[in-house]
Amino acid sequence: MIRNMLLAVGLLLGCLQSWTPVAASGHIIIVTGAAGKPEYGQEFAEWADRWSATCERASLSCDRIGPDSEAADDGRETDRDRLQRLLKEQAASESSSPLWLILIGHGTWNGASAKFNLEGPDVDARTLAEWLNGIRRPLVLVNCASSSGPFIDRLGGEDRVVITATKSGNEQNFARFGDYFSSAIGNPGSDLDHDDSVSVREAFLKAASDTASFYQQQGRIATEHALLEDNGDRKGSNLNLVLGTASVGGEEEVDGKLADRITIRSGADVPELDAEQIARRDELERSLEQLVIDNADGDREQLRRQALPILVQLAQLYESARQPQAEERPEADESEDKTAGDDTAGDDTAGDDTAGDDTAGDDTAGDDTEPEN
Repeated sequence: MIRNMLLAVGLLLGCLQSWTPVAASGHIIIVTGAAGKPEYGQEFAEWADRWSATCERASLSCDRIGPDSEAADDGRETDRDRLQRLLKEQAASESSSPLWLILIGHGTWNGASAKFNLEGPDVDARTLAEWLNGIRRPLVLVNCASSSGPFIDRLGGEDRVVITATKSGNEQNFARFGDYFSSAIGNPGSDLDHDDSVSVREAFLKAASDTASFYQQQGRIATEHALLEDNGDRKGSNLNLVLGTASVGGEEEVDGKLADRITIRSGADVPELDAEQIARRDELERSLEQLVIDNADGDREQLRRQALPILVQLAQLYESARQPQAEERPEADESEDKTAGDDTAGDDTAGDDTAGDDTAGDDTAGDDTEPEN
């Protein structure tokens, strides 16, 4: 979205040809719930392992909760209690980098309350909302469970991205979205704008598209329709709306702008912004976005002239983030040269129920789909 527009306008102006996007750091809490059946447990563990690998590659700090975590062996604390404790610790943090909460497992819906099934006592959406009230940093919540749609109504808000595998509590069959999302967030193939980082929006588009393709290829009725919510209206937008192939009526706003700004870098060479730089970047991007909206029907040359000062400031911001890495490289290169010049070498040593109107399928499960648990 905004970065695509930045690149397009930047190329026209010729001022951002050396622009390198920057990803923000953050902390990720990965929660693996009750499997119900061994085959589900194996799948959930694989999804969680992918998230751990993404954290390691992107140098993100990470906590894991669930049967496959180290804390599960001591038995002193239930998964529910540990989740509450970790969120309380994060609420006390003064960090402005994103907090990610990933829920992998099954969910339930009784018509009034949506729950995420944990080993031991479950946690419902209302309780989780209370635990998150103290979080003052950007939040990315991805609920990969069935019946997760109502979490959008309970947990959506300012400076929050909430993604659910289903559009309502009535989509109760086993959800595959979490499989595709865990692959998409760490896959360079999800990087639609080729900026060396994967945004939450890009991962959502990739995962939701792959999920829809699964049901189409299998000739089955789709029993899950993912939603993304990040504008605070607690309604959520489906794949077609976020992709731009469908539109909303009236003054409703399609979600995806905040999700497009929160990224995970695809490699160690991608520099990071500090908290002050992130705030400045967001301010400049919002200004540029508003400028484009205000000049939607105006003179394109005038738009380019007005956008130039903002683009230059963005380019300077990104350049300042790259400089620390550039200053460190000569020493590393010199060290490598000395090592390469050594003539000795060992021979053997090893170096609530919202729905997009244009989504396919309904809330009822097809006869050929697996039931929950």
